[in-house]
Amino acid sequence: MNVKSIFPLLFLAIVLLFGCGTEEPKEEVKPVVKKIMQPFRFHKAIEVRPGLTLDIVSWGRGSSSVGGYLILRSDSTQLNYRSVAGELDGKIMDAWDMDLDSDGNPELYIHAKGEGKGSYLSMYIYEYADNGSNQQLRFPELSTSLSEGYRGNDSVYIKDGKLLRQFPIYNKNDSTGTKTGEIRKIEYVLRNNNFQFKELKEETKEAQKK
Repeated sequence: MNVKSIFPLLFLAIVLLFGCGTEEPKEEVKPVVKKIMQPFRFHKAIEVRPGLTLDIVSWGRGSSSVGGYLILRSDSTQLNYRSVAGELDGKIMDAWDMDLDSDGNPELYIHAKGEGKGSYLSMYIYEYADNGSNQQLRFPELSTSLSEGYRGNDSVYIKDGKLLRQFPIYNKNDSTGTKTGEIRKIEYVLRNNNFQFKELKEETKEAQKK
């Protein structure tokens, strides 16, 4: 075999070697996002217990800053089906159930907020009894002192079985709406279906040393 006949065979071997070692790039699998049919905007199903489910739905056409909400209570064990409807200010961010006052009747919390400069907090809360009856609970407004420097952008969350709310404080003397860098945190408790709240202040390093 001469040198000229070796080169084609050598080239073919190199192609086969690298060709076997490469794989076609796998197509990225993107998660399927479930779309809600208009005019509905939000839906969440909360299973309170087996056979008892609360479906929270919001809807509206036109403006996205106002609409309506609907709570569907399905008790398949007792064959009891009820609903509650109301006007919604803002967009629903989340919904959950908890028994904040530990009275055996869980409450349903719907957290909503406005858009843009009016991104203020709205809470829609209902307490449910075993027979399906409900009572709407009023979420209190901020006091004069706690509302100082408040311009929305609230966060609401549960920690250690407590309902907490926090929001940035803005400079009240600045018309451009600059933040001071401080965060105000408020704790809510529920007694006899009435909310009470207090501000939680971080201890300074000097106070911690004492």
